[in-house]
Amino acid sequence: MPNNSSETSGLAQGWVSQPEGRGTLSILLSCLTTIFLCSWSVLCLNIPEPGLSRWGFLKYKLRWQLFAIFFPEIVTSMAAEQWESANQSVNEFHRLGHPQWTMRHAFFADMGGFMLRCPDFPSFPVNSEQLAYLIERDHLRYPDVDQEMIWDRNKADGFARLVTTVQFTWFFIQCLARWAQRLAISTLEVTTFATILATLNTLYFWYHKPLDVGTPIVLETNSRIADILVKAGDRASKPYSQTPLDFLKSPPVSTSIVAPFWFALGVLVDFDKGPLPRPTKSFVNHETRPPAGITTRETIYGILFEFAYFGVHLSGWNQLFPSSTERYLWRASSLILLGLLVMYLIAVPTGVVSSRAFSRRWLAKEVSTPLEVAAQLPRWAQLAVHGPFLLLYSLARSYVLLEGLISLRALPLSAYVDITWANYVPHF
Repeated sequence: MPNNSSETSGLAQGWVSQPEGRGTLSILLSCLTTIFLCSWSVLCLNIPEPGLSRWGFLKYKLRWQLFAIFFPEIVTSMAAEQWESANQSVNEFHRLGHPQWTMRHAFFADMGGFMLRCPDFPSFPVNSEQLAYLIERDHLRYPDVDQEMIWDRNKADGFARLVTTVQFTWFFIQCLARWAQRLAISTLEVTTFATILATLNTLYFWYHKPLDVGTPIVLETNSRIADILVKAGDRASKPYSQTPLDFLKSPPVSTSIVAPFWFALGVLVDFDKGPLPRPTKSFVNHETRPPAGITTRETIYGILFEFAYFGVHLSGWNQLFPSSTERYLWRASSLILLGLLVMYLIAVPTGVVSSRAFSRRWLAKEVSTPLEVAAQLPRWAQLAVHGPFLLLYSLARSYVLLEGLISLRALPLSAYVDITWANYVPHF
């Protein structure tokens, strides 16, 4: 749709140099640098498969960085659920009489940091919930591992994180100052501001999680897996999918914000392309189930965070765009993202209330959460239910990112005006 003169009169067309004031290049570099630093330094991934080369690990992390650029709010939700799981682990170990167990220990366990070696079975990783079970039933001694030993395996670059913190803090201050002085902020800067908001929350939740750990700590036990399973009783009689201790795996959390996304993504791209090796040698990053579920406090936090994150994009509602089509698409994308969140908030309590009755009547199974019901549906039904929502979500996110770049060809004139910092200096 072509612009009329009234729509373009307040725009600076084309590339703007910066000998005096801001320019297109400075806006672009500032945003891309901030997004890159946020998406790279914030990632605290689980320990990968053993034997992965440096190049393989780099590709592994780059794939997650690309994901973090597109869906930083999902990464934050992952970090929040891992934090909740670690927090519950600390409480459980303290109950068992091990006050030296810390958040750092819990994160290390849940990321695959402890590998169990049994006399009758190949080694496999154990998370903090499984570790507590083994220790409580005397199958394993409490590991003689202090915080320093774990942190020695941490490859966090303090300087890199300092640079990241300085960069996004300065960017954050600039955006607030521009807003206070009624100077235009580009849509790319709006997107970057939202990324910073997500990064701040992620950094908080992953503060105690080691970064880029390459190898786990092996724990020896004299107990045979067969004996552990026999003593566990009927609940350990079902075949396992990842490790023999799968019977300790908590069911899907009905109030999880991130679990439906991963389920829908798995349905859409068909993750299950063949049998996986058993037992697994590492834990996937996207599946964390706090043993006691997600607390009301965490649920409220998650809802408020998501509204704040998506609400940032609505700040560009009255922004001058290169074309009216782009303005309407930006508004539509922002509303879609917010609308899908509202639909989710309606669907979750509805699903929790109706899941058990629905599964009994239509599936002849006894399940209690919406995701467990969804897992029992035929693939075509899963695609019909989850596919449209994930596609809408992905398209809206992609357009928001794309518009941030293509709108640089025509920004409001005041977007190139520098902040008058003297306004904030006291005059005597």
